[in-house]
Amino acid sequence: MIQNQLFWLHIKKSAGISTRCLLQPYYTEVDRVKKPKTFIQATPEEYNDILNNYRVVLGEYQFKRCLFAKKFLYTETWDDLSSFAFSREPTDRCISMFYYLFWKNHNHLKNVMRSIQKSVKNKTWFQYNAAYAFDVFLDYVHEARLSDSIYHPLGNEFTTHTAPMWDDITDYEGNVLLKQVYRLDSLIEGINLTFEQCGIAKRLDGNDKPLNKNIRRKEYIPSKRQKKIIEDIYYKDFEVYENAWH
Repeated sequence: MIQNQLFWLHIKKSAGISTRCLLQPYYTEVDRVKKPKTFIQATPEEYNDILNNYRVVLGEYQFKRCLFAKKFLYTETWDDLSSFAFSREPTDRCISMFYYLFWKNHNHLKNVMRSIQKSVKNKTWFQYNAAYAFDVFLDYVHEARLSDSIYHPLGNEFTTHTAPMWDDITDYEGNVLLKQVYRLDSLIEGINLTFEQCGIAKRLDGNDKPLNKNIRRKEYIPSKRQKKIIEDIYYKDFEVYENAWH
């Protein structure tokens, strides 16, 4: 079946909603929220979307999803799959994580009230602005990378959404397990190339725009020190992005 010819690894905060939509009807979706399916309940066509659900815990393979897929889900067919992922520029992805997980965009009054509440709670009166919050966020990201628990410091959603891409696409020897990594900037072109490799006649055009772009997101510019922290945490992801197809 065509649905078993492609494998897409969803890197969090990299156009997941758009990609699921654009891959239809060749990517099978399952309930990922109310009653998330497990692999033992599923058909092979559903494995991909289950693996892309951060709520499904993989034990020692939690941040080695491609390796998990190769070893346990597609043991006979992995090398024949058109496997791919999209790489988002790491600093931009990190800022997106920040606004999604830690510093929601509200109207001006709500933003002021939130800053005051956090300032009082943390005894940092009026220092708790976006720049200060981004410092705190990066501290948590760093802490999550050092933690032995996927639930520390801020829960599984935070830990999985801030995880580096590199670990998920490689084996323990550092070999990239995907056939292709595209830059997120080339979303349409990447999906069209995958369709072509799978013998799928469908083609997307330039009018197929990402569906989940947050038009309210502010364009936060990290300081030099913050950029250095991002580069230290995601240094391998910067290499992936530089070498990705575009």
